[in-house]
Amino acid sequence: MTPRAYLSVRSLPLGYTLRQEEGIAWMKAGLRHAAETTVLPGADRAERYYDLLERKTNIQHRVTALEDYTHLDWDRMQLHRSPVSGDGEVAPGPPAPWHQAPLERRMELFAETANRVAHDAFASDLEAPDAIVQVSCTGYDSPSAVQRVIADRAWGDHARVLSVGHMGCYAALPALATAADVVSATSMRRVGVGDSGSDLEGDARAAIFLIELCTLHHHPATTDPEQIVQQCLFADGAARLDVSSTPEGSDFALLDHVEAIIPDTLGEMTWRPAGVAFQMTLSRRVPEHIQTNVAGVLEAFLSRNGLGVDDVDVFAVHPGGPRVIESTASALGIEDEKVAHSQSVLRDRGNMSSTTLPHIWERIASDAAVPSGALVCSVAFGPGLTVVGNLMRKA
Repeated sequence: MTPRAYLSVRSLPLGYTLRQEEGIAWMKAGLRHAAETTVLPGADRAERYYDLLERKTNIQHRVTALEDYTHLDWDRMQLHRSPVSGDGEVAPGPPAPWHQAPLERRMELFAETANRVAHDAFASDLEAPDAIVQVSCTGYDSPSAVQRVIADRAWGDHARVLSVGHMGCYAALPALATAADVVSATSMRRVGVGDSGSDLEGDARAAIFLIELCTLHHHPATTDPEQIVQQCLFADGAARLDVSSTPEGSDFALLDHVEAIIPDTLGEMTWRPAGVAFQMTLSRRVPEHIQTNVAGVLEAFLSRNGLGVDDVDVFAVHPGGPRVIESTASALGIEDEKVAHSQSVLRDRGNMSSTTLPHIWERIASDAAVPSGALVCSVAFGPGLTVVGNLMRKA
């Protein structure tokens, strides 16, 4: 199989790492604090549900960009504080409750964090990539963080820009496939003819900057079980992928890519801007849909590359939750060892939306037990329901 492109992976430092029990304790404290001034039917039941999730959790740590979750001094919160009338965050009239931070403030914090992390991510680049792709479904800001980097670095005449948004947890895969197409096309345009008459293919590079700040969309006063589950699962993350037409310094060779939408599942998962934050709906049937459909998609995908499930050495499964990993492994008939990197990232970082697969790839790349040449099959899921996968070979 001829590689479509080559990539290297680097997770990016971000925010504060909390033990799962610390994060849940903060949520319970926020719920009690909200109940002091707001009638919250079901608050006691919600607190017991947090206790249940803590006992059953597969997650040990999560990361948040917000300092808010590291203390309980409500007067110095960045996001979870009462806006003051006339401060530009709320319309004229009485201020909203502290636990209903306006969407404008959430997006302001997203922009501040994304700009800082992006500038750090590209600080050591001596030359502009041919293209930079920004990926996020948890925040919007235009000009984007990578546009601001390009402007500050005077790369405007050299780097193309693309934003990939609102695809959810699988977005790293189409972003990578698109970047691979860009570097392949750019490289071919640079082909020249040397003195010997042989074709000389020019190098081309693209960078992908991924940032997801899921914790910006928490609702401290919620008593809804679905929202509580999400607040115990999702976390923040950032990563950078470098995609090249040549293999030097790469972690993987990208061999192929696949996407499929499962029929009759459009309403099973949604992600939309709502009153004060983005809001997810997630059907309990999602793991069932995955278990029923993922094997057919991946088996056909591998078959077109002359492979079967048994030929794959490692599966990088996006950990939408423990049941998603379990359902995928069960459907494919593979042992836990082949999804161990997905389980470890879920345990250590939680679900970081589109930045999760890059964290899994990084662990596979640095794992000496996974030899050079190993085949890696990735799969992730999102609204649609969409199943997206790729096939890579470890460098």
